[in-house]
Amino acid sequence: MNGVKCPLGKGDIYIIRPGAVRSLQPSKNEPYVGITISFHFGLSKSPIEFMFGNDYIRGSDPDGSLLGKLIPLIQAIQQHTLSSNMLAQGLLLQILHDLANPVDGAAKLTTKINPKMVKICNYIKENYSTRIRLDTLSEMTGLSRNYIIRQFRKCYGMTPSDYLAMIRIEKAKQLALETDLSISEIANQVGYTELHSFSRMFKKRMGISLSQFNATLISSLDIVSPLED
Repeated sequence: MNGVKCPLGKGDIYIIRPGAVRSLQPSKNEPYVGITISFHFGLSKSPIEFMFGNDYIRGSDPDGSLLGKLIPLIQAIQQHTLSSNMLAQGLLLQILHDLANPVDGAAKLTTKINPKMVKICNYIKENYSTRIRLDTLSEMTGLSRNYIIRQFRKCYGMTPSDYLAMIRIEKAKQLALETDLSISEIANQVGYTELHSFSRMFKKRMGISLSQFNATLISSLDIVSPLED
């Protein structure tokens, strides 16, 4: 952007200022899927400078919570009514506020991490498609269930079950966008034997169903591949 190279990884978010000259150079070995939302505030002054100063703004969405807020924003924009436009602007301001005032997740991650919590984290990443119980984690580490919950939350800002759900949601979204698997097949691949349980978990945490998530993104994405030039 404007001659400054800005790395873009999974979950990264950039706010690009008006008039910025930008280009995208994706890796030939990694597919790129992204969302670009252009917005303006009409005759009102943009809050960007007030909230962020003149620096380039880079945020991240490791748990998908911000993406969950983008979905209703996209849906509001698609309605093209006065009330939906007002709703979209309110949602946008909320997103900007969250980017400018992140919950102290970064501070939590600077806490000295217990090696056994790292072991649990890695175990969940590697075995998310199987049934993971607190008793299993307790036997694996020799720690009590309550101690695991407290320490894991202290290290990562969430409980082991929340972290497992986050991993499963991210994998489900990836499978929905990159494969032709049915929702039932996706649910099975991320560790759910019952579609209803998976659908209830996904909607509770994302605010919409997986099919709505997929349909919204597919209809809203403007995919451009500079590698075709």
